[in-house]
Amino acid sequence: MGGGARVLVVGLDGATWDLADRFVDEGQMPVLAGLLRQSLRAPLNSTTPPMTLPSWCSMLTGCNPGRHGIFDFVMKEEGGFGLELANATHRGVPTLHRVLSDRGARVASLAVPTTWPPDPVNGVVISGFDSPVSTGIDGSFVHPAGLHDSLQRRFGDLRFADFQESHIGPGWHDDALSALLREIPRKEDIARYLLGQERWDLFMVLFGESDTVSHHFWMFHDEHSPRHPKKVEPRMRNAIRSIYSRLDLALGRLIEAARPDLLLICSDHGFGGAGVHVLHLNRFLESAGLLRYQRQVRVEGLRAGSAWFDRAKAAAVAHVPAHLQGRLFRALPAGWLGRAEGESRYADLDKAATRAFSDEMNYAATIHLQGEPGARAALAAELEARLPTWEVDGQRVVTAVHRREALYEGPFVGRSPDLVLELALREGYSYTLLPSARAAAGQTFRVLDPQEHVGGKGLGMNGSHRQHGVMLLQGAGVPAGTCAAGMADLAPTILAWMGEDVPAHMDGRVLPALGLSVGRSRSEAATGPRHVASAAERGALHDRLERLGYL
Repeated sequence: MGGGARVLVVGLDGATWDLADRFVDEGQMPVLAGLLRQSLRAPLNSTTPPMTLPSWCSMLTGCNPGRHGIFDFVMKEEGGFGLELANATHRGVPTLHRVLSDRGARVASLAVPTTWPPDPVNGVVISGFDSPVSTGIDGSFVHPAGLHDSLQRRFGDLRFADFQESHIGPGWHDDALSALLREIPRKEDIARYLLGQERWDLFMVLFGESDTVSHHFWMFHDEHSPRHPKKVEPRMRNAIRSIYSRLDLALGRLIEAARPDLLLICSDHGFGGAGVHVLHLNRFLESAGLLRYQRQVRVEGLRAGSAWFDRAKAAAVAHVPAHLQGRLFRALPAGWLGRAEGESRYADLDKAATRAFSDEMNYAATIHLQGEPGARAALAAELEARLPTWEVDGQRVVTAVHRREALYEGPFVGRSPDLVLELALREGYSYTLLPSARAAAGQTFRVLDPQEHVGGKGLGMNGSHRQHGVMLLQGAGVPAGTCAAGMADLAPTILAWMGEDVPAHMDGRVLPALGLSVGRSRSEAATGPRHVASAAERGALHDRLERLGYL
C-alpha cells in the first residue's frame, strides 16, 4: 500500500488555542478550521511546571516526569551542586515509538525533543533541538546512519533554525522571522519525502517555530502587553500570525501526504505575554536567612555568577570565531561540562551556609533544599508558609508551592527540585524570573527598563509559557467535541486506538471519549542496543544549548 501513515502526529511547540482560535476566525488557518468541525479537542494540560523537555517526554512515554526521569536540560545531583546534561539515555522508560517498534511496527520521528541520542528503532529518528548539532543535521542524530547522506544528497546541506536567541540587537527580529519562515517548509519537505517512502504505522513531526516566535514577538502582537512598543512595523505585528498561517499550510500538505487513519495535533504547553516586573528568588531566600552569598556580585549580561567558567565563556564568545566555539566544547573531557555548568550557576553561593536556593531559570520557578530528609521537610514547610506572603506592590506573586512528591511519582522523583512554585499573573502577564546576581542585596524585585523589553533567552523573553496547550484528535471512532486531556494521556490513547495493549508502566489514561476497551500489558523495557553519548557529543549538546540560551 503506497506511502503515508496510519497515525500522524504533528507537534506544534508552544501552540495555544488563544491564538489558534483567533487566527481560525480571521481565516488565517483554513486547514485547522476544517478539522475543528469534526474533531475532538482539548486544552492540553502540560507538566508542572510547563516545560518543553519533560512535557514532550511525557507525551512520548505516557508517564509523569517522576517515572520517565526528564525534568530539565540538566540534572542536579541529589543533595549536592553537581550537574549533568540530560539526554535520552537518562529516560527511564521506552517511548511510544520504541514500544511499537519492539512490537514490529514501522515508526518515524522527526525533530522531536528528548530523542537524542536517537533510539535504534524499526524506522527513522531525526533527533530534535536538544540534539548536539549546532548548525544542522549530521549523522550523529539520524537513525539509520545512512539516511543522513541520502537526505543531504536530496535536500542539500540540511539546517534547521538554530540562531542564537540571547543577544537581541538591531535587525535581529527581522532576520529571525525570515529564518523561521524558511525552516517550516524545509522540515515539511523532509517529512513529506519520508512519508512518500512507505506507509508508516506511526509518523511524528514537530515544528518548534510556534514556540520561538511567541517567545520573541509577543510584545509586537499583543497591543495590551506592558512591553508593547508605541510603533510597530506591520511585519513584526503579524509575525506570530504569519508563522501560524504557514504552519497551517504545512499541516494541510502533511495530511495530504500521510492520508492518516488517525491524526493528532498537540503542543507541549500554551503561551502568553510576560510583564515588566522581575523577581529575584534567591534574594528572597537570602532575606529569609536560607541562602548566603560568599561574595556579593552584581553582573550584567546572560550569566548569573562571577565564576571563572563564566569569564572563560565570555572570552570565547568575544575572541573565538563562532564556527570554532563548538569544537572547544566538544574537545572537553566527559563530565567536565556538567561540573563547569554547576560552577557557573552556584560558584557565588556559600554552600555550607545555604539551605535553599533556586536555579532562577525563567522557564521554571523551582527551589532546591539542602540537608537531611527531616531538615528538608521542615524547610519545605517553612517555605510553604513564607512564599505566599511575598508581595510586589501589594500583590502576592506566589499562588502555590508544590512539594515534588505531590506532583510526581516514580523512581526518579529525586531528580526534581524539591519545590515547584506557581507564580501569579499580574493583569494577565507573567512575572520574569532573573538571576539574583544582577540585583543588589535585599532587592527581591525590580521593573524592567524599556530597553530591556525585547528580552532574550536568559534576559526575560517577552512571551512566556502557560499551562495549557492544544490537542486535536481526528479519526475513525473519535467523536467531535471537547474533553480534558494531559500530555501523558496521548501515548496510551494512540496505542489503544491502534488495538495495542497499553504497557503497565504508563501513568496516562486512554481518553474516555473514545470509548475504547483497554488492555494492559506488562511494563516493557526497550530491547536492543542503545546509543551512548560520547564526550564529543555531550560537548556539542552543551554548545547548542548555550547558543540557544538554555545554559
